[in-house]
Amino acid sequence: MNSFSIEKPVRYYDQVYNSIKEKIVKGVIKPGDSIFESRIAKELNISRSPVREAVRALEKEGLLVIDEKSRITVYKPTLKDIFDIYECRIALESLATRLTTRYATNQEIKDIENTVLNVKQNLNPEGEQNRDVLIEENGRFHDLITKYSQNRRLQKQLRELKSLSQYYRVLNFQGENREWIVFNEHQEILDQIKRRNEENASLQMKKHLETDLQHLKEIFNNQLKPGKTE
Repeated sequence: MNSFSIEKPVRYYDQVYNSIKEKIVKGVIKPGDSIFESRIAKELNISRSPVREAVRALEKEGLLVIDEKSRITVYKPTLKDIFDIYECRIALESLATRLTTRYATNQEIKDIENTVLNVKQNLNPEGEQNRDVLIEENGRFHDLITKYSQNRRLQKQLRELKSLSQYYRVLNFQGENREWIVFNEHQEILDQIKRRNEENASLQMKKHLETDLQHLKEIFNNQLKPGKTE
């Protein structure tokens, strides 16, 4: 007898959550912009409950801010936030890289390598880059290294930083040749993981994230600093 199958509908909460998050991360909704639950519910023709649930989840992840008067605004980066988040990422991801170099199977390392190969295939030496694909594969590279570390507590701490890390990852791709710089740094990390050199792999991840931090600091001072105008 043939088996039956159906596709489960995507919950309203998930749709609202993903939509708001994508708009924030990609800069469609700007830092400091107001969010109105009633307006979103009306536009989507749904009740406010899933909107409220999505807003609370995004507040918990740091992408939305709710003040004492219940006004909802988009997270505004500060230089201190950037330093704090990257201090955590440098410590945690350099350790994750060390552990993945030690414990990952050959197939798992191949999975990490595939993200680098996918970026290489999508890099355009002469024209416009497909940044959405590059940013997605960039995230997968870091996610897989964390996943294959076999340390659940480390993974939990990095999950708590994931939404803001995604936010900064999009900003990090601004600037001339950033795609190539990130690709080359990922290749260097991968090379050391494949050699099973824990010390060098960890060091390359640390250097990579420190370079990202310096670049984000420059972006903040040029574009995001309070008082700057477009």
